[in-house]
Formats: sequence, structure tokens, C-alpha cells
Amino acid sequence: MSVAIIVLWCGCLAGLLCSKHQSLLVKPLRKQVSISVFISSLICSIWLLTDIYNPITSALMVLAFTMLIWLSLVLQLGHVKAKLVPLSCFNLIFWVAVVQLGGQHVA
Repeated sequence: MSVAIIVLWCGCLAGLLCSKHQSLLVKPLRKQVSISVFISSLICSIWLLTDIYNPITSALMVLAFTMLIWLSLVLQLGHVKAKLVPLSCFNLIFWVAVVQLGGQHVA
């Protein structure tokens, strides 16, 4: 489950970095590349979670985690003035800890 969350988190970060309102990169990523990474990470996360759950539950969990990951990234970006690496490391460690501590009961 942790691998699925890490893959999904990387896709959500790529989706965030293509926005022109982000302040982590000087120049935003190209939309075609970041959106394809995001969609690929969604599909891969659903596929990884289908080993544990049925496909509908996996898709709903990925949807819930996507919304929560984006919310945490945006809130952290708005309140903490950090560079890309410290912000990413802290947020990724937070999500891996949430999944490891809560497991299936988080979503």
C-alpha cells in the first residue's frame, strides 16, 4: 500500500508543478508531460491496490487519497515558504507515515 501512495504522491506533485501559480520551480513543467505522469500514477496506484482490494474500492481510495494529497500540498505550500526538496520530503514522509500507521482504516 505504501508503494501505491508513493506513486500517487509523485503524480500529484507532478500535477501541482505544472501550474503557473506554484512557487517551487522557476518555470512550471510542461502540461502534457505532467498530466501524463499524473494519469499514469493514478492507473498504477489503482492497479497496485487491486492486489489488496477490489477494483471499485481501489479506485475510490485513489480518488480520496488524491484529493487529500493535493490539499496537503497546497496548504503546506501556502503556509511554509520552503524549497521543493524540503517541502516534498516532509509531505511524502507524512503520507507514508499516515498509510503505515493507519493502513486500510485511513481512507
